[in-house]
This record gives sequence, structure tokens and C-alpha cells, in this order.
Amino acid sequence: MNNNLTSNDTSIKNQNLELENELNEIENIEMEYSNKEPESTKRSLKDKIGNFKIVQSMKKKVWPVLLPFIVVMSILVILPLVGIIIFSIVDPTGDSVKFSFSLRNFIQLITTESIMIVLGLSLLYAFVAAILTVMMAYPIALIMSQLKNKLLAKNMWVLATLPIWISMILKVLGLRSVFMIISVSSVGTPFAIVIGMIYMFLPFAIAPIYNGLENQDSIYYYAALDLKASKLKAFFHTTFRASLPGVFAGFTLVIVQAATSLLVVRYMGDGKINLITNIIENYFFRGTDFGYGATIAVVLAVLLLLIMGIMKLISNKFEVRGSKKWKSSSNPVIS
Repeated sequence: MNNNLTSNDTSIKNQNLELENELNEIENIEMEYSNKEPESTKRSLKDKIGNFKIVQSMKKKVWPVLLPFIVVMSILVILPLVGIIIFSIVDPTGDSVKFSFSLRNFIQLITTESIMIVLGLSLLYAFVAAILTVMMAYPIALIMSQLKNKLLAKNMWVLATLPIWISMILKVLGLRSVFMIISVSSVGTPFAIVIGMIYMFLPFAIAPIYNGLENQDSIYYYAALDLKASKLKAFFHTTFRASLPGVFAGFTLVIVQAATSLLVVRYMGDGKINLITNIIENYFFRGTDFGYGATIAVVLAVLLLLIMGIMKLISNKFEVRGSKKWKSSSNPVIS
């Protein structure tokens, strides 16, 4: 009995001794790794630059990037616009320093029938020119977007946007010369003015329509064909519908420029047709009434701003905000 107890005690002691040795080995290994210095990692130049406080402070802020743009826009756009608005609502009192607030110019403009007719006529000219320009631009943009030869498509793109590179007055004089050769009597007619607007602003309609057609996926068109829809119906329900935001953008660009174009009206109208830009020029630069000219310009700008807002609202119906995907039609396209 005593011999058994002694052998058990001995085995327990041996086990404890082995366990103690293992613990000592583990502690030695931990101490060895804890004393080892971390390996130095090589940082790239991009990481080093990114660690600067100035760079880190600019990472999550957009305004430093937009600051030059804001300064330029403030000087070239906002300040002249504020000046025009101020001249439209102040009334000179005979002193070069003192002015008084007055809405006299706006009341005079609204109650002057001839000016309002010219204003409406100017918007009508611009509207007709914008519609015809978009109708001419769409087939050109569609052909360009469906060309398989990308080199040819790029050359067509350059050819379509080439008139933008040329001085506007040179283009107007060139078109006027063509009209003078073909038919002298055509100069000074509404037809000449509308053709002049189409010629001048056609590239501004082609560009957004082409972008809208180029970025869309043709899978919807082929899916409509698989559903036995006719080619015409599949085109209008998929391709044309998806390109409508580009169409509205092109229409807006053209109508805004056509309504404010002075050179086209002056040289193609030949003094026989006066639109609102001629009247604004007369009031501004011929010393008639600077304040009244500023009032007409402000009203024209507000009307164009309303047109742009309406076009944007209509365009949003066909575009998903924050995404490049277009809203798909809720109606299945079948024959």
C-alpha cells in the first residue's frame, strides 16, 4: 500500500515538473518575441504626402478645389449680374452718388405693349429655332453613336463640333454671304434669322444628345425586339426614351443662346427685324436709358431661368437621380 502511494506521489511530481518546464519555455518564447523590434515598413511617396496635415485637412473638403472656380464665377458672372439688377431697381436722383429704390422700370416694361410683343416674339423665334435644331441634331447624334468604327465616329464628332472653334461673327458673316448669293431678298426675313440660329447653335444640341445615346445600354432595345416589338416601337420605347434627358439639355442650351443672340439678329435680320437683344443694346450702349435696358435684361434672364427650370423638371421624369441609369418604362414593349 505504502509503495503504491509513493509511486503516485512520484508521478505527480514528475508531471508538475514537466508542466513547469513547459510554462517556462512558453514564457521564454513570449519574452523573445516581445523584445523583438517591429520591422520598419517602407512607405510610398503618396503615403508620405498624404500624412501631411494640410493634405489630410483637404481630403474630406471640397471647397479648396472649388475655390478658384467660385472666385472666377463671382467676378465674371455674379458681380455683373448683381450690377444689372441694381441698375434695374434704382432710380437716379440727379446726383451721381444718391439713388432711390424704385420699380418704375418694371411697371413701365409691363405696361409697354410694344416691348412685351417684341419679348414674346424673341422667345418664339428661339423656341422654333430650338425645336428645329434638336430635330436636325438627333439623327446626326444617332448615326455617330451607332458607328462601329470609332475612328470614323471621332472624326464625325470633330466635324460636328468644328463650327464652335470658329469665331461667331465670321460664321454669321459667312452665312449672310451665302444668303446674299442665293437670294438677296431672303436676308432680313424670319426664315434667315431662324436658319442663322440653327446654324450657329447646332453643335450645342448634338453634344448632349450624342452623350445620352452613347452611354446607354442597347440590351433594352434587343430585349424589346425579343418580345416581338417592332423596330420602330422598340426604338421609341428604349433608345429614344433613354436619350430624352440629352434632348432636353440640348433644347435648353439652344433656346437660351438663341433668345440672347445679338449677332444673328443684327446681321441676318439686316435691320428689318428687331428682337429683344437689339432693344437691350439700344438702351445700354446708345445712351437712351441704361436702367430701362437693365430691367429688360433682368426680365429676359428670369424668363429663361424659368424655361431652364421647366426643362429640368421634365428631364428628371426620365432620369434617376444620383445614377447614370435611366428609368425603365413601366409598360412592357411588345408588338
